[in-house]
Amino acid sequence: MKEKRKFGGLAAAVLLGTGMVLGALFISNWDASVAERDEYRSITPVVAADQRSLEDFSETFATIAERVKPAVVLIKSERVVRQTQQRFWRPFEEFFGGRQAPDAQPRPFRGVGSGVIVSEDGYILTNNHVVEDADELEVLLSDEREAKAEIIGLDPRTDLAVIKVDFDDLPVLPFGDSDKLRVGEWVMAVGNPFGLNHTVTAGIVSAKGRGGVLAQNSYENFIQTDAAINPGNSGGALVDLEGNLMGINTAISTRTGGYQGVGFAVPANMARNIMTRLVEDGRVTRGYLGVMIRNLDEVVAESMGLEDSDGVLIEGITDDGPARDSDLEQEDVVVGLNGKEVEDTDDLRNRIADMAPGTVVELDVIRDGDPVTVAIELGELPDVDPTQTASREEQRERSPASNLGIDVMDITREWSRFYESGSGVVIAQVRSGSVAEDRGLQRGDLIREVNGDPVSSVQAFLGIVRQFEAGQAIRFRIQRGNAQFLVGLRVPEE
Repeated sequence: MKEKRKFGGLAAAVLLGTGMVLGALFISNWDASVAERDEYRSITPVVAADQRSLEDFSETFATIAERVKPAVVLIKSERVVRQTQQRFWRPFEEFFGGRQAPDAQPRPFRGVGSGVIVSEDGYILTNNHVVEDADELEVLLSDEREAKAEIIGLDPRTDLAVIKVDFDDLPVLPFGDSDKLRVGEWVMAVGNPFGLNHTVTAGIVSAKGRGGVLAQNSYENFIQTDAAINPGNSGGALVDLEGNLMGINTAISTRTGGYQGVGFAVPANMARNIMTRLVEDGRVTRGYLGVMIRNLDEVVAESMGLEDSDGVLIEGITDDGPARDSDLEQEDVVVGLNGKEVEDTDDLRNRIADMAPGTVVELDVIRDGDPVTVAIELGELPDVDPTQTASREEQRERSPASNLGIDVMDITREWSRFYESGSGVVIAQVRSGSVAEDRGLQRGDLIREVNGDPVSSVQAFLGIVRQFEAGQAIRFRIQRGNAQFLVGLRVPEE
């Protein structure tokens, strides 16, 4: 084998040497008069022009980076937690860089994230998951100054937050119009991945209007980008090539815990709206219709005599919601809101939520094949939306196992990317102080089996856990990232 490798190396050397000789012969026989021909005369100017274009392009990135970095800060968060057993860390959700050793004693949990200065007097826009539940927040500016920060307001449903430091004349990143951002356009991400301050990455806008990334009751309209985003980038800036803030980097889709080419940012227009309300009121109030909706599919549309599946189907109307007192009916198909076309359920939910309670809206609907306009005065979205949680409440009433403290959902298309194969139900929420939290279960965990029985859907999961009474033990097979393990839970007393 060694002889073969030597021969291969010799052959490569001979080929390379031959190429050099041929190149030298070609150059020595070059007729200078050939360069005067038209087809050759333009080569040098074109190459030079291309080089100048590349240099200009590179200069644009460098200039924007210099302009943006001073307005992006490092946020250090600390909170005291009690750890009762070793936790298995999620490979794909919140971008905190902290670690907590297994210990029964209270210990500080430290995390790092990013933020964007949006006013000269110290208001900073970041992610809710970067700062929520923090006992202490510290902000590190680009000029190495440090300051304690206070939380002005939190909005978990968009994963946005506003904090403030006591400084003046700070560098500010101007908001851009994210609605005008185009798929394929160059963008830059600036943040503090893994605590590496003011890291700049570049990519393009991969898609717009992404949903199904966060929790079920979130309001999402994400910009998707392939600019590298990693743990610590949360709350950082996504900017265009004019240095305008186009989004707040929030989440990634990954099976490894790090960058895999799919990142998500809250659009600047949504972020600015939420920020304004948090600064003015300390909280976000949202418009509320009180209806249960889903996207219309071709089969249902055909059964209703409709020509296409455009629109949002009203599946139900809550008893105490604003729509109950209107002319809206079950099985109406919403095709427009205030004269503008409705694209899908996410579009309708987001637009309604952006309006203030008390606003009167007009819904364009199709009923029995005829167009109808319905006026509704919006109510205020409650902290717990009954249209999202009614079935869960019913489940809790019927099942002692609901006291475990978890809510589950079927694997959606977005969540399926986190798991290469197999079936199960995803833990959508782990309630604070529950036995599930105590045993280390986390949002995003996939429950594959219950006491050895495979789980294929929420219905199948509930069918199994309803059989258990208070005091009985349940065994879950959990997948987290690429790892699988068993977790035993005992159903608590009422």
